[in-house]
Amino acid sequence: MNATAFAKSDHWAKCRGADVDARITACSEIIVKGRETKSRRIAAYLNRSAAYRAKGDFDAALADLNKALQLDPNSAPALIERASIYQARDDFDRAIADYDRTLRFNQNLGEAYGGRASAYQGKGDLDRALADFGEAVRLDPASASLRVHRGAVYEAKGDYDRAIADYDAALERDPNMASVHNSRGLAYLAKSDFDRALADFSAAIELDPKLTDAFLNRANVYRDKQDFARAREDLETALRLDPESASAKAALDELNKRVAEKAKRAPIATSERPSPLVSAVLFRVGPIPITRPVVTTWAIMLVLSLGSWLMTHRFRSVPDRREAVLELLLTGIMSQIEDVIRKDSRPFLPLIGTLFIFLVAANLSPILPGVEAPTSKLETPAALALIVFVSVHYFGMRTRGFFGYLASFAEPKLIMLPLNIVSEVTRTFSLMVRLFGNVMSGEFVIGLVVALAGLFVPIPLMLLEILLGIIQAYIFTVLATVFIGAAIGSVEKG
Repeated sequence: MNATAFAKSDHWAKCRGADVDARITACSEIIVKGRETKSRRIAAYLNRSAAYRAKGDFDAALADLNKALQLDPNSAPALIERASIYQARDDFDRAIADYDRTLRFNQNLGEAYGGRASAYQGKGDLDRALADFGEAVRLDPASASLRVHRGAVYEAKGDYDRAIADYDAALERDPNMASVHNSRGLAYLAKSDFDRALADFSAAIELDPKLTDAFLNRANVYRDKQDFARAREDLETALRLDPESASAKAALDELNKRVAEKAKRAPIATSERPSPLVSAVLFRVGPIPITRPVVTTWAIMLVLSLGSWLMTHRFRSVPDRREAVLELLLTGIMSQIEDVIRKDSRPFLPLIGTLFIFLVAANLSPILPGVEAPTSKLETPAALALIVFVSVHYFGMRTRGFFGYLASFAEPKLIMLPLNIVSEVTRTFSLMVRLFGNVMSGEFVIGLVVALAGLFVPIPLMLLEILLGIIQAYIFTVLATVFIGAAIGSVEKG
């Protein structure tokens, strides 16, 4: 390749390149020299027009497209690109004229039908928009975007079933389109199908945690379902994402009015507690919500870890008061384990001791102002019960062997096998419910007494609650020890 040919190829590479400034310069040199064929000069004008459009210079982009059309008045790419610029500037009549001109020469160009449909939609002519989108879908049935746009027109006409059908078809082709989940959720919401709307808005948020509209729309569903706490949470998230959102501000103001009206109608409602089955989401790590009980649990774990390190990193040969207290606690736990399972307590001490100390700290954490016991929310007792469930089978298999442990489920007779399996599940469930119910009800009673009788009256009840919190920790760990003892064969199953 000689120098002239190389320079020519380099100009064309830059004229088609991603650098818009270099593209404008290279295409301009090609156009000025005027040595190329007509089709290649048209390509240079089209490439330079796209670069001007990328820079926001629509007038220059239109001028280049007009020059390309002077060379070939029937150039479909130039007509479609000029129509799209007219459309971006809300000049829908000129856009439609260019799409019409394109389709006179090529009636099977789905892109032109789709563009003209969007222009008709911009003018509010929804029937013609639907007709053109239908033709575009016929020509390109695999296009997800055409289904989405036609679904939006159906939704604007109030034909929610057909809109949902088009959104379904689009999501079959690409299930990760958050905006389409949001649009389908709006269609379900218009049909008062709150559960499906809620599922779609949640899916949109999971796919795009920064999609403000999805949070706003989900808040509207929660509001209509009278779940004001979750509605407020979503509206506050929407405002964090977009502090200037007028819709979110108006919705939050309206929600506050509803809550205030509800409080006036039922004064005791001001002391209502949120459902213990629902935990406030403080923040998210990607799609994973981090709730208040999780953060409280992390804080308790951190405090206990630091405390254990401070108490154990410098043991003396002659114990001081601190070490004596620690030794008394450990020997008490070990003695309790040995009383139950009648074996050396050391293999079980890390689990049972940690459970007891954590539960005491968790149950007593409401002593601190503004702190809720994580065990008063269902997820924490469920997690602890699951730990006990797994540990029971681990110790059972380690002590008896895998097959020996499995054989124990058929004792005393094979007919007991189904009952023993069910018993394993139900006793874990009862362990969870017992802890959750006792801690949650204690907090609820104290909160109700504070609301009705004032701050100082429930102090004796709070002292009783401290005692009950320690007792609940003791009961939970003793039952866990009993379950482990039954698994290893030192305690009879009951």
